[in-house]
Order: sequence, then structure tokens, then C-alpha cells
Amino acid sequence: MSDSDMARNPFAALFPSLVDVQAFVQNSAEVSPRDFPLAVTEKDLATRRMESSENSAPKIITSASHVNSSAVPDDQQLLSATLEDIFRVVVSGHQEHLERFLRKCANSIKQRFDAEEEQVSLLEVLSHSFDILRARFARVSIASRDLFVLLDILRYFALSTSTATALLDFSTPSDAGDLRSFQESLLGSPLCISCLPRREADPFEFFDTPSQSTMQEHSITESNLWLPLKGLAAEMHNIFYTLLRLSHETRDKTLTWLGQCIESCADRGKLWNSQVSELFLTMQRGDGFALNLGAVLLRLARPFSEPCSPKLLKVDYRYCSVEPQSEEQAVSLGLHLRGLSKETCLVPREEGDSAMMPDTSFNFPTECFFACHRVLSLGFRVVHERLARLSQDLNRVRRVYEETRAQGGESSEVGRRLQENMEKGMTRFLSLKAVLLEPTSLEQMLRFHVASASWLCHVATDPDLDSYQPLTLPFPEHGNSRLALVPEFVVENICDCIVFVKRFSERSLEFVGQELEHLMTLVLVFMGSPQRMNNPHLRARLAEMLEVLMTSSEDDSFTGIVPLSSRRRLFLQHPFAMELSPTLLHVFVSIEMTGQSVTFEQKFHYRRPMYTILENLWNIPGHRNKMKSLAAEAEANIECSTPPLFLRFINLLINDAIFLLDEALSYMSRLRELQQPGQAAEANLQHLGMLAHFHNVMGTETIRTLARLTAEVSSIFCHPTMVDRIATMLNYFLLHLVGPQKKNLKVKDFSEYEFKPQELVQNICKIYTNLGSEDSETAQAFCIAVSRDGRSYSPDLFPQAQKVLVKIRQGALSVAVGELAEKIQKAASQQKQEDEATGDAPEEFLDPIMSTIMTDPVVLPSSGITLDRSTIARHLLSDQTDPFNRSPLTMEMVKPNEGLKKKILEWRAKRMQ
Repeated sequence: MSDSDMARNPFAALFPSLVDVQAFVQNSAEVSPRDFPLAVTEKDLATRRMESSENSAPKIITSASHVNSSAVPDDQQLLSATLEDIFRVVVSGHQEHLERFLRKCANSIKQRFDAEEEQVSLLEVLSHSFDILRARFARVSIASRDLFVLLDILRYFALSTSTATALLDFSTPSDAGDLRSFQESLLGSPLCISCLPRREADPFEFFDTPSQSTMQEHSITESNLWLPLKGLAAEMHNIFYTLLRLSHETRDKTLTWLGQCIESCADRGKLWNSQVSELFLTMQRGDGFALNLGAVLLRLARPFSEPCSPKLLKVDYRYCSVEPQSEEQAVSLGLHLRGLSKETCLVPREEGDSAMMPDTSFNFPTECFFACHRVLSLGFRVVHERLARLSQDLNRVRRVYEETRAQGGESSEVGRRLQENMEKGMTRFLSLKAVLLEPTSLEQMLRFHVASASWLCHVATDPDLDSYQPLTLPFPEHGNSRLALVPEFVVENICDCIVFVKRFSERSLEFVGQELEHLMTLVLVFMGSPQRMNNPHLRARLAEMLEVLMTSSEDDSFTGIVPLSSRRRLFLQHPFAMELSPTLLHVFVSIEMTGQSVTFEQKFHYRRPMYTILENLWNIPGHRNKMKSLAAEAEANIECSTPPLFLRFINLLINDAIFLLDEALSYMSRLRELQQPGQAAEANLQHLGMLAHFHNVMGTETIRTLARLTAEVSSIFCHPTMVDRIATMLNYFLLHLVGPQKKNLKVKDFSEYEFKPQELVQNICKIYTNLGSEDSETAQAFCIAVSRDGRSYSPDLFPQAQKVLVKIRQGALSVAVGELAEKIQKAASQQKQEDEATGDAPEEFLDPIMSTIMTDPVVLPSSGITLDRSTIARHLLSDQTDPFNRSPLTMEMVKPNEGLKKKILEWRAKRMQ
């Protein structure tokens, strides 16, 4: 072929005669001409080729060029059609012959160019065709039949080293930091094809006017979308897999393309990108592209997506800590994914520690493992967050719309706009949900995360990373320093995936079945250990994941390949299941620890799933006994320098109950005022309603937990350190719920705000009877504490509570409360006599904080202040400093003031005579 012919039609250099394609196949001894149907006639092919060759101007388009997909010239349309016809020439059984033919053509052009017999390189020859193919990908829909024809064409270019090299060179943008350049490249353009819009402000293609379709119709649409989404991911995986295996050169170029592409997506993970209201969002930040890229990488990671796989041992935990100083160093290390050294790791790195450079270059499993996690962090997790926010936005708009309808404004301009926003929001919601729930990718992601969980436990505990060792108690600390090099997003991805599956596709957990044990091990190893996972937010996320693994008893009715009851068996048969209770209490307490505090709202958001887990654990005898043993241990060591875990836990429970219920009752009172005619604006009412709802839910859960615990663990609550606090708390809230002030809490609809006063009264009365009904010293101490609360206790308190209990058909509890009331009344009489006798106590006998007569005075070593032992013990549960000068302080440091104690006892004895 002459240079002029090549210049007039560069694509013709690769396919000098379309008729030769048929001739090549027909001359093969392996193929019969009868088995070789053409998509068009030989004459049509030749004519089209000649017209294209004659009309096309010399045009070589580089990877930096962009085709305007809305206006493709006629000659390009002809060439594009010719391109498709070539690949329609052969059918399944003959593909290998065409592949061999194309490979020979490309190699011939490359050899001639390398030998300087040609002036045009293979890349220049193919650029025109590449651009046409890219333009076609830019216009095709996920529902188009042409999509897989185009993917077949793209796949053929990845079959030989020479064409694959040209494909990769063409697809690599000059600006490696521009995500859009990767999305518009020939390799990236197919990844943009999804049921989500690929560009800014593009309309959604599916789930139009969702309110006019049934749920069954939506499910059918969703299922119909899954097939092409699965096929697209599978085809692109085959292309990338082929590129990686062709040669060292194409492997390096492919990994470079993937690394630069992933790095260009980094902005997707930034806070500003995830805090935009989804309902009114007009920008689409490559969601479909990121999700498809993640689906491809998950398939590439399939060989090491089995827990405790030997291939997982090849993953080098140091990968993310290395930041090469030059391209040469990056090449020598085999490191293609940059920027990960800036990511927050599971534990802080020691000062002066530098990244440990490997002796050899990083292998493919290492790069694929972390690349996959990075893409899932920037893709699936970001889209899941958007879906959750969109759901919240839709709920808010729905409430406003219902209120507008109730006021007769459905047909008003505001009503129409609200309905339009709900339609758009539901279209967006259904589209996002459909792409996230594609079953094949979801199953592969679950398997990958279970394998990642086993890898994390291996890195954290095994002394030798070359082999797996059985895990033993206490969990080894060998890997804590290694975890300073493992980014948090690995654990975040695992938690996010499991929580998503719980919300939208719980049955998908049967994909992994018994292998869920590795997720439980991950929780046990990391959740209770700040030494392995420094971030309390992340440890609280593990508790959220633990709630997913725990099912309620009604879930046992599920019948599937792997029944949901297998998840319940995790809590009974896991080798370290009995460590769940202390692990859970530890993360519950650590949220409040100095230096690891979280915001108020976050704290209770994190604790909410923990209440559910505690309830379920309490219903399992083995776990209940474990918590009872923790309580006994705490009571025996109540004055240790480090307060026992269970003591800190119940102290926080009481703190939470006091704060949450007090706030909840305050909000209910304010809501009652606002619901009166002529009061504040609707917006203020809604805001207060949301706050009341939140505090009511959390306050009710906390009281419910206390009622459950005190049923079998009572003595520690009656210890001098705790008894006054819980007694005054119960008195205060019972008075507000059954006393004269209860009318201030009556609003129009209790259920709207999750206000359950009858349940609160019932559980508070249960706590009273749990702690005070027995004939024991601890029960007597509780009764005395209740009676000496001069602020809220009165003889009328319990009769008022009994009326409520009778009303809600809790007769047996009402009788028990009546008996307890008599016992407390006797204690109150004794307390009154004592108060009258000791009312003029000397100042030195009084506790400086509580203003009560001390029973066991102690001296604080740094400030020299004397106060009651129970007072300082209670203070140190939350803050281990001297309350008067903030110096470090523990119970072991305080000194008994025996002289003062003797004086108080003698004085009290004289007064009581």
C-alpha cells in the first residue's frame, strides 16, 4: 500500500482489503465457506471501504484530541460503520482466525515502522479508528445492543502487544491529574456507561416518573439493568486482564493507567464532595465511572478474595506508606498508585519512623488489593453515602408535602414543586440503588471484604506474615506497629459494605455464609483495642457492623441456602464469642475517653446500635453470665487505680440517662407551648420535634438497658459510689412523668416524637424494684438513698406511679412498687430523725462538693482537700484528675483521714443518743 493511500485513510493500512478478510477465512482449512455468513455482502463492504477511502481527509487524532459526539462527519460515520462490519464478518467459532489476522497486520506495520520502512507508526495509523470508537462509546447507552459490539471491537485491539500498546498510549491523557481526561479516554469511556448520567446535568435515563409505576415494575427495571451492567464489567475485566498478561510492557502501562486514573479520582473522597444535598444536586462526579472501575478491579482481585488464601499472604502491608521520590524509584519499586502515604492509618506512626522500603518490587496482588480498596472508598462508599443522604432528603420533603396536602395546598405552586422534587429524587434514588445492588459485583465485593478482614487479623496478630497461625487469647500484639502502615479506608470499606447489605439486600449475606466468622474475628480483634485501631469513630463503626451480624429471633424464619440463623450461631459458636461483651463495653466507654472524645450527636449515634447488641447478648445465657462476672469483678475492684470496665460503663449509662431524658422532657414541654395557637413558626416546631424525637429514642433505650441490667446485677448500683446518683435520677424522672408537672408533656401526638411515657414509667419502676425489693444491705442502702433525696422524693411519689401502672395493666408491678414504697417510707422516717439530729454539723464534717456529712473522709494528695471517698470515686470514673487543681489522680493516691473520720463517728453517735 502506498503512503498516499495510508494518509487518505489511516485505517486502511491495517485492513488493506476487506475482501481479504473473507478470503483469509475461506482459505483456512479449518473453516467451511458455508459456515461463514457475512453481515453485509462482499460488494457492499468493498464499496463502503472505497467510498470511505476516497472521501476521508488525512487526519490523525492523538489522545489529546476530543471528538464532538453530537456532530460526526459523514466520512467518520462510514469508517465507523466499516469498523463494525469487520467484526461482524466472523462469528463465534471463527474469532481466532480474525484475531490472528489482525495481529499479523499490526505486527507488520510496527516492524516496518521500526525498520524505518514506514513513516507512520501503528498508533498514528489506529488513532483515527480509536477516536471513532471512543466517540461511539460516548454516545451509547447501557441499554443499547451496540454496546457489546463496541466492546468486542475494543477487545480485539487488546489481543496483541503492538495494538495493545497503541491502545494504552492513546488512552493515557497528557494531564494525568484530570479525571475527565480519563473518563473521555478510549479505555475510560466504556466505564462511564451506566444507568447513572455520565455528564453534568444529564437526565436520568431510567425510572422516569416513578410514582406512576408499581414496585414490581421498578424491580423489573432494576433486574433488566443488572444484566448489561454485569456484562459491561465482565467485558472490561477481560480487556484489562488481557492487557495485564500480554507482556511486561503492556502490564506496566496498564498499571500506570490504573494508578493515575485512581489518583485523579481523589477529590471524590473529600468532605466537600460528600456534604452536598443530594435532592438538589446537579453535578454528577463520575459515579458510574467509579463504580464500574471498582467492579473491574473486584474481578481482578478474585484470585485472592478467599479468607486465609495463600495468595493473600503476598499482599504487602507496607505498600501505602511508600512515596517514591522519583519516577526511577517508583519503577524500581513497581509502585503505580501514588498519594496513599497521605492517608490516615489505623494507628499513629511513632515519631521518627519512616516508611520501610521493600527489598523487592511490589507484586500484583499487593497493588490490586490496595487499588481495589481505594476505588471502593472513592466509588461505592461515596455513592452509598449519597444514597443515604438522598433518602433523608426525600423523607424531609415528603413530610413537608404531606403537611402541604393536609392544608389543602396540593395543587398550589409550592405543592407542585414539592411533588416534582420528590419525583426527581425518587428517580435518582432508584437509579443509585440499582447500580449499587448489581448482584455479581455485590457478591464479589462481599467476598473481597471477608478476605480483607482475614488479612487484617493476620497482619495484626501473626508473628510471621509468611504463614497463618491459629489465633489465641489474649490476642497477640505482634502487628501493632504494622497497623501504622495500613490505611483506615480498608476497615471503612468493610463496614460500609456490610451496613449497606443490611439495609438493602440482607439476603446477600448468604453469598459468604459461614465465612462471616472472619468479620466477627475482625470485630473482636480491633473494636476493643485502641492499640490496634486508634480512631474511636472507626471502632464504633465496627459496632454498627456487629449489629448487622446479630439477628433477632424472628429472623430465624428465613429459609435460604444459608439461613440467617447461621449469623446467630456466630454469637454462640465463634471460638472467641465470650469476648464480645467486654469488647463492646470497652468501645462504649472509649467514646468518652479523654483525647478520644466525639461530638454529642455522634456519640449517641454510635451508641444506638450498641444498645441493640447489648439487648441481644443479654438474652443469650453465656453472654449474660459474662456480663454478670464483669459486674462482680468491678465491684470487687471498685477502688483500683484504673476504674473497672463495668463500673465505667454503668456510670456512663446513668450519665446518658440523666442528660437524654432531661433534654427530652424539656423539648416535649417546649413543643406543647409551640403547639398552642399563635405560637412560633412551623420551622421552629419541626426543629424542636426532631430534637425531641432523637432524645426520646435514646433516652428510652438507655432506661430500657438499665432495667435489663438491674434485674440481675444490682449490688454494684447500690455501692456508695453509685447509689445516690441512680436514686436521685429515678426520683427526678418519675416525679416529672407521674407528678403534677406531667400535664406539661402532653402534645398532640406522642408517637410523632417517639415519646413513650408509659413505657418509661414501667421501666423506671422496674429499676426501683430490682434495686430495692430484696432484704439485703444493698437494697436497704438504695431505699435510704431514695428517701434522702429532698428534691424529688415525697410520700406521694409512688402512689402516683401506681395509678399509671394500673392504667397500663401492670398490676403485679404496681403491688411490688407499693411494698417498696412502704420500705422506703420507713427509711425516710429514719433519715428524717438523723437529719434533725445532725442538722448543725460542723463545716469540717461536710463534703465540700455534696455538702453532706462525710462517712469516709479522704485527703487528695496534691490539693490537700478532704472530701468523702464516694464523692471522689464517682468523680474519677469520668475524669482522673483532682477536681480542685486538675492534677492527675487515682483512687490509690488518696489518703484516708482517720482522725476526722473518728471525730465524725463520735459526734454522730452522741447526736443519735
